[in-house]
Amino acid sequence: MSKTVAEIMTRDPIVYKVPSSVGEIIKTLIRNNITGLPLADSRGKYAGIISRRDIFDHPDEDQTAMSMRKASPVYEDQPIENAAEELIKQNRRHLTVVDSENRIKGIVTPQNFLHEISARFGKKRVKEVLRGVAIPVWEETPLNAVAFTMRLSKIYAFPVVDADSNFKGLITDRDLFDNVDVDTSHQLSETGMADDEDPWSWDGIRNVVTYLIEKRNIVLPREPVKNFMITEPVVTNSNDTLEVAVRKMEAGNYNQLPVLQGTGQLVDMLHDIQILSVFL
Repeated sequence: MSKTVAEIMTRDPIVYKVPSSVGEIIKTLIRNNITGLPLADSRGKYAGIISRRDIFDHPDEDQTAMSMRKASPVYEDQPIENAAEELIKQNRRHLTVVDSENRIKGIVTPQNFLHEISARFGKKRVKEVLRGVAIPVWEETPLNAVAFTMRLSKIYAFPVVDADSNFKGLITDRDLFDNVDVDTSHQLSETGMADDEDPWSWDGIRNVVTYLIEKRNIVLPREPVKNFMITEPVVTNSNDTLEVAVRKMEAGNYNQLPVLQGTGQLVDMLHDIQILSVFL
């Protein structure tokens, strides 16, 4: 018997109200080290959702109402298959859960489905759900060019290869700045986000760093991506079962895994959102 959305959702998410400023949303994302949250209107009813990707897509907007998505929610008593289908349809990582009166009850992301995928579809092979969404980048590509490619493609995790197409590592939007020396207090002041005494964690700032790039407050170095990539990322094999792959994703809180075959040849990327197709 299928589970309901209420059984897997994250309850009592942080909720912000509209109207509000994008700066306030960014502060909330940073403070709580999250990447998205639902929005309510003045009556406390669901109004929309905003994530760091929505902020990235509207770097010049200051008002939440202009950056948020009025995306369809899912009801808490619906089967999880409906939520999986809606996430795939929207191709976004956050889906708001509401009750019959349109009040916000929770939020679901692909990560909420992983345990159920392992239990119900764990024997399927990774190769059965691959969709060919890997964009490899050459290890000598300048980091600033990688960031530009991410923004245009809206794909935020690239496998890195050498001149002979050998798999060398992985770079994601959250990894770009691990080794970049940035005066965070100055950058936050420039964006109007340092007007209180709360400490700002670098992990949280990485969640909105593309926003800072778009506002021209950070200039990425033109050093090759090989200097910044993860050189030994967690990977999966195309013949692995989903149970094996999902266990790796859950253990490391990964949204994606490079997929290898044979003696280590790169064949694709496995994204958690594409695994949701098993429910359709």
